[in-house]
Amino acid sequence: MGLIMINNVNILVVDDTADCRLMLRAMLEDDYCVTEVASGDMCLIEVAKAIPDLILLDVNMPGISGYEVCVNLRKMYQSESLPIIFVSALDSFEERLAGYEAGADDYIVKPVEPEILFAKVAHCLAQRQIMSAAKASATEAMSVAMEAMTVSSELGQVVQFIKDVQSIKDAQGVGHGIINILSSFGINSVARVDTGSVAYIGCNEESIEAEVLTRFVVHHERILSVGIRTVIRDPHIVLLIKDMPLDDENRCGRFRDHLAVLMDIANAQLANIKSRNMMLEQRQQIFTQVISVAEQQIKKTTTRLFEHDKNSQGIMHGMVSELEGMLFGLGLEEDQEKKLMALADQTSLQLQETQGQTQVVSGELGAILESLYDFFNTLNEPSKGDLS
Repeated sequence: MGLIMINNVNILVVDDTADCRLMLRAMLEDDYCVTEVASGDMCLIEVAKAIPDLILLDVNMPGISGYEVCVNLRKMYQSESLPIIFVSALDSFEERLAGYEAGADDYIVKPVEPEILFAKVAHCLAQRQIMSAAKASATEAMSVAMEAMTVSSELGQVVQFIKDVQSIKDAQGVGHGIINILSSFGINSVARVDTGSVAYIGCNEESIEAEVLTRFVVHHERILSVGIRTVIRDPHIVLLIKDMPLDDENRCGRFRDHLAVLMDIANAQLANIKSRNMMLEQRQQIFTQVISVAEQQIKKTTTRLFEHDKNSQGIMHGMVSELEGMLFGLGLEEDQEKKLMALADQTSLQLQETQGQTQVVSGELGAILESLYDFFNTLNEPSKGDLS
């Protein structure tokens, strides 16, 4: 173990390979104070003595692995926000995901590129400084406010969420609602909502956070906490809390109570949305079948009407032609022949008028079908209640 005091930033290098420790020291010692240990157990002992500003942690080591070390560190109150970067030759997505789930802030693949190492170390240290400053400001602000007023305000927001969520008609709206109220409490979170189709709120579908949310859907535990991160699961929503306020026991306890209520309400509304969507889908399927049957029947009826008119006209024209041929052999007078032909022509005209009525009936049947189409379209449009 060695120690070089260059400035006030202390970095602990944990690796069972001496060459790797020497390489990392050579890269960093001009800018940081570097301490080395060769195992996970020695790392835990060293952190118990004095918490460094950042840890570079190997994954595969004799004894406890880097993942186990990280989990143990995150469970320690003093090291909940300690920046931890895994440095490993393992480069698969599963290994990176395992590192994130263990509580690491970043992951560097061996052999280490100096530019990547410097950038990620600087980023993690900057993030820690921001978080430390934010926590200091939050602590100062909380000490000024009265506890009773804070509790009253939080409960008021929870009650308002319960009221507002009843009018939300889509799953993403419910997800955004719970993310927003947690944000107002100073808590960063992401969510996965599922009402038959899955949506991610606050993170990209391809992100590691989304992968964590998806894996937790079938987890045997409802709540899992690793350091400042907490995952809560209900049938229709999974919530990942990124920064539970473990440094304030009272505040953390209140938020856990709030979360239980918020998750129950959000899950119930998502269940209602899923049921409503299923009912709407079933109603649409039934009505689609009704329209299909109506279309077929109207087409058949219209076809039969026109065929009937066509046949009637043909019969009438044939009868008139035969009648004209027969008149000469009946020995009728001219006036009688004219009256009989006039009667035949009148009957033919009446049949033509009937054909016109058939077209009217066909148009009315088409209007009925159009009305069915219009009604079906209203099933897919949001109601006034959905828009409010």
